[in-house]
Amino acid sequence: MTKAKNVSIHIRADEDLAKEFKRVVEAQGYTQSLIMRELMKDYLSKNKQPDLLK
Repeated sequence: MTKAKNVSIHIRADEDLAKEFKRVVEAQGYTQSLIMRELMKDYLSKNKQPDLLK
Protein backbone atom coordinates (compact mmCIF):
# COMPACT_ATOMS: atom_id res chain seq x y z
CA MET A 1 0.00 0.00 0.00
CA THR A 2 1.36 3.45 -0.89
CA LYS A 3 1.29 6.29 1.58
CA ALA A 4 -0.86 9.29 0.66
CA LYS A 5 1.15 12.31 -0.43
CA ASN A 6 0.88 15.36 1.81
CA VAL A 7 0.26 18.77 0.26
CA SER A 8 0.22 22.26 1.72
CA ILE A 9 -2.73 24.62 1.55
CA HIS A 10 -2.14 28.30 2.21
CA ILE A 11 -5.02 30.54 3.29
CA ARG A 12 -5.41 34.22 3.99
CA ALA A 13 -7.10 35.27 7.22
CA ASP A 14 -7.52 38.40 9.24
CA GLU A 15 -4.58 38.75 11.62
CA ASP A 16 -6.77 38.83 14.74
CA LEU A 17 -8.68 35.73 13.62
CA ALA A 18 -5.45 33.83 12.92
CA LYS A 19 -3.92 34.78 16.27
CA GLU A 20 -7.04 33.80 18.22
CA PHE A 21 -7.32 30.50 16.33
CA LYS A 22 -3.69 29.68 17.11
CA ARG A 23 -4.10 30.64 20.78
CA VAL A 24 -7.22 28.52 21.31
CA VAL A 25 -5.93 25.51 19.35
CA GLU A 26 -2.61 25.45 21.21
CA ALA A 27 -4.34 25.96 24.58
CA GLN A 28 -6.27 22.77 23.87
CA GLY A 29 -3.08 20.89 23.03
CA TYR A 30 -3.72 20.55 19.29
CA THR A 31 -1.99 21.83 16.17
CA GLN A 32 -3.55 24.20 13.68
CA SER A 33 -2.99 21.62 10.94
CA LEU A 34 -4.87 18.92 12.82
CA ILE A 35 -7.87 21.16 13.44
CA MET A 36 -7.95 22.36 9.82
CA ARG A 37 -7.83 18.75 8.55
CA GLU A 38 -10.72 17.82 10.84
CA LEU A 39 -12.71 20.87 9.72
CA MET A 40 -12.11 19.91 6.08
CA LYS A 41 -13.24 16.31 6.69
CA ASP A 42 -16.35 17.52 8.51
CA TYR A 43 -17.19 19.94 5.69
CA LEU A 44 -16.79 17.22 3.06
CA SER A 45 -18.91 14.72 4.98
CA LYS A 46 -21.72 17.28 5.15
CA ASN A 47 -21.45 18.70 1.64
CA LYS A 48 -19.94 16.15 -0.73
CA GLN A 49 -22.35 14.91 -3.35
CA PRO A 50 -22.42 11.13 -3.86
CA ASP A 51 -20.86 9.86 -7.06
CA LEU A 52 -23.84 8.28 -8.79
CA LEU A 53 -21.71 6.70 -11.54
CA LYS A 54 -19.61 4.53 -9.21
